[in-house]
Amino acid sequence: MGSTTSDYGFLFFRSAEIGLLSLLTAGLAALLVWSLIRYRRLEQQTRGLSHEIGSASRSLRNADRDLRTLFDQSAIAVILLDRSTKAVLYANETAMAAFGVRSEEQLTTEVLQKPDAWGEAPFRLLDFEEYLTKTARAGVQKFEWRQEPPGRKPLWLDCSLSVISYRGGHALMFTGVNITARKCAETADRFRHQAMTSMASDKGLHVALDHLASMAETRLPGSRCGIMVHDVEAARLRWVGGRSLPKSLRERLDGLPVAFGAAGSGTAVFIKGRVVSRDIRTDDRWDRYREEAELTGIRACWSEPVLGSGGELLGTFDVYHNEPWTPGDDDIDALTDPIAMASLAIERHQAKGQLEQMVLSEQMVRRISTDLLTLDAEETDEGIVRTCRGLGEFYRADRVFLCQMEDVSQQVHISHEWSAVGVLPLREASGRKFPMQQTSVVKLFDGKPSLILSAGDDIPPALGFVGELLSLQSKQSLLLAMVYRGDRMCGLLGIQTTAAINPWTPQRVHTSELMANLFGSALSRNELLHSLTYQAVHDQLTGLYNRHKLESFMDQEVARCTRYGSTFSLVIFDLDHFKSINDRFGHNEGDSVLAGVSSLLTDGIRESEIAGRWGGEEFLIILPETTLDCAVPVADRLRGSIESHRFSIPERVTISVGVAAFRPGDSPHEIIQRADAALYSAKESGRNCVKSSF
Repeated sequence: MGSTTSDYGFLFFRSAEIGLLSLLTAGLAALLVWSLIRYRRLEQQTRGLSHEIGSASRSLRNADRDLRTLFDQSAIAVILLDRSTKAVLYANETAMAAFGVRSEEQLTTEVLQKPDAWGEAPFRLLDFEEYLTKTARAGVQKFEWRQEPPGRKPLWLDCSLSVISYRGGHALMFTGVNITARKCAETADRFRHQAMTSMASDKGLHVALDHLASMAETRLPGSRCGIMVHDVEAARLRWVGGRSLPKSLRERLDGLPVAFGAAGSGTAVFIKGRVVSRDIRTDDRWDRYREEAELTGIRACWSEPVLGSGGELLGTFDVYHNEPWTPGDDDIDALTDPIAMASLAIERHQAKGQLEQMVLSEQMVRRISTDLLTLDAEETDEGIVRTCRGLGEFYRADRVFLCQMEDVSQQVHISHEWSAVGVLPLREASGRKFPMQQTSVVKLFDGKPSLILSAGDDIPPALGFVGELLSLQSKQSLLLAMVYRGDRMCGLLGIQTTAAINPWTPQRVHTSELMANLFGSALSRNELLHSLTYQAVHDQLTGLYNRHKLESFMDQEVARCTRYGSTFSLVIFDLDHFKSINDRFGHNEGDSVLAGVSSLLTDGIRESEIAGRWGGEEFLIILPETTLDCAVPVADRLRGSIESHRFSIPERVTISVGVAAFRPGDSPHEIIQRADAALYSAKESGRNCVKSSF
């Protein structure tokens, strides 16, 4: 029984084992089935994912290819840079052209890794790298950039930097839109504005023309421009605007003559047309200036005349290049505006100069007129010479002279003159008087107030004296303006000058004619003053000093003798029986006798002695530095000459004479009283004799 129980237990456990094993086997089978199912599902998912990844990769590759294709066809410069190394991953043709390279590798090594390939601040490589760093940290950056590829025109780009996905990673994308035309236009407008501001503020012609030259250089990249102004008086061109060319070349070309073969500028003004020297080395017009041009690297020159509003030549606008070059239609159009503004600037400057010259002329005329017309009679000659000097300095003349004509003799002589240093004065060369017919000269001028003679002109016979006095050499000219006193021509004003061409502009001629009128007014005034002064101190009938003037001389002599202890004598006489002459022969004959006595008196005394009509038939003589003993013989000789003279009346004329000498302490009245007493004594002694008072 015990054995049976054990068997049953064994069987039980055996059955349990078998059941458990079956259960385990079933579980394993179920697990295997689940695993197979899971594997198949995972395999399906893996295949799906692989397909998706492949599709995504193909899409990404297609997108990169499409992006590159888009960039390659774009007019915008595009560069893709490695975010870490900053090496170029991609650059389209526009970008490589902008930076002057042919491959991405060259762009990396010869530009992005070479500071010398970049410009000055703020367009250095360092400045560009700062933008790259900012983009990597902060995102999109926008800025303008100026690039100067070697041997090519400067390029302006409107730039943008951003981060994009590229080749499964991130890259920095640089884009640049070409804004060169807009920037050039802005720069040109800035120079235009500066030029206009300079003209408006009168900063000087050279400042405005410098800005216009820079404006043209902006419109004509690769060129260097200059502006020359026509100096009409010197017939030369002066370099005024443009400083980009070397100073040595500017100095060499400054002062170019207006002539064919005087480089491009001088020839352009001479022929009044455009001159293009495509290659200076082979252009004969540059023979004399070729060496300096080659030393400064200039190979081509285009010279365009600058014309004024009236068609007059103002100068040239010159465009220079370092390589052989010929302007095209676009270049000619680009220079039209700068040339027009240069014309405006030069005309404005010249108009301002002419206005200033007019003001100076008016000031000179006003000053001279005030000077000439307020001079005392004794100062007139000095004032006229001073005026001649002022005219000569104002006109930068060789000489200024005034000719005066004598009505009676119809002769002309140089009365006043100023000569520049080194010029022989005419009055020293010839003190002669020359015949000149007033009517012939007036007819020669043909109703005009002035006449201009140049070297080589035939001297008209009416102005023959000019040919005898002057020999006009090359580049010399002479302006003659008629001088009038009232409505009568009384002389000529002459202004001789030396200039390359005729310097007599209408303004200068007009000023000279005004000066001739002023000279005429001054001479008329001087003549009037002399007449009035003469009448004030001279006797109208005899022409001798009158009593008032004689009293003045007496006062001076008394004062002089009192001061220096010297002496003088006084002679006083009157005509014997003069009332009888008037009564018997008439007052006209009496006046004739008085005039004859005056003439004998004037001829009979020395220059230092003074004679005058004391009143009626009385005359008085002052003998300076003459004692009484010496004065008596003088008086007696005078008495004898009158007695022996044949007057117009049929009888002899005699005089009675009294003589007195100055005593220390005498007053004029006292010495005259003594002379009168001596005269009374001579009359009492029978007349026709000389008596003295001691």
